[in-house]
Parts: sequence; structure tokens; C-alpha cells
Amino acid sequence: MPRHAPYGWIRGQFNIYIPLPTGTGAVEPLTDYVPAFGLVIEKVEAVVAVAGTGASASRTFRVVKGAAIVAATRTLVLADTATVGQRSAFTVAPADAEFGDADTLTVDFASGGTAFTAGAVNLIIQFRQRAQRER
Repeated sequence: MPRHAPYGWIRGQFNIYIPLPTGTGAVEPLTDYVPAFGLVIEKVEAVVAVAGTGASASRTFRVVKGAAIVAATRTLVLADTATVGQRSAFTVAPADAEFGDADTLTVDFASGGTAFTAGAVNLIIQFRQRAQRER
């Protein structure tokens, strides 16, 4: 069983390429990923890789811990995806951003909103963790 080493925090990132869903139903581009180490999400950003299209498009984009705890969220609108390289910061809920060794991480679009017809983002999830060592 790992224990914290005395060296403080280490930072890392999960980088995920996600095409924007074309409908308005719930979509999980990443389902129940288990990092297998404790972490705390510090920052989440969507960076446009392919400009979005769609009349008044708007979808709620979330990072979820377990089955239903929303750790970070952003309602992504068409204007947020107009230019390649444009960045949109998510709101991180600090009280829900800590993940244990066995917690699952899901990235989803909640059902509802107005459909995008095209577009893609690179989702950047920045986290910190304590260095670990074997007992």
C-alpha cells in the first residue's frame, strides 16, 4: 500500500482530444477511467482543435468523479469554439476535486442544450498529487 513520500506535490495533466457531439443527448467521451492514484484537480480547460459550427450551439461539459459528483463544469457555447487555439476555463468545485486511488473519472456532455454540427477540443485536466512510495 503506497504512502506519501516527504517531497511535496507533483503536478501532471491528462490531455484528451474530444470531438464535440452532434446531438443533444448525453455523451461520455471518457467513461470510468481509474487513474489508480490519488489526485486533486486544480484546473480544467478546453482548447479548440477544430472550430465549432452549429446555430446557437451550447452544451454542458463536465468532469465527473464516481457516478454523479461534478468536479468541474463549463457550458461550452459556439462563441467558445470559434477560433482554433481558443481556451475556455471550467469552474472547478474544490470540495469535489479530490480523487482517491479507486475513484473513477468520467468526462461527459450532459443531455440538453443545442447541438454542435462540428468541432473538437483538447481537454486539459491539470492535477496535483503527492509523491508516493511503497511501505
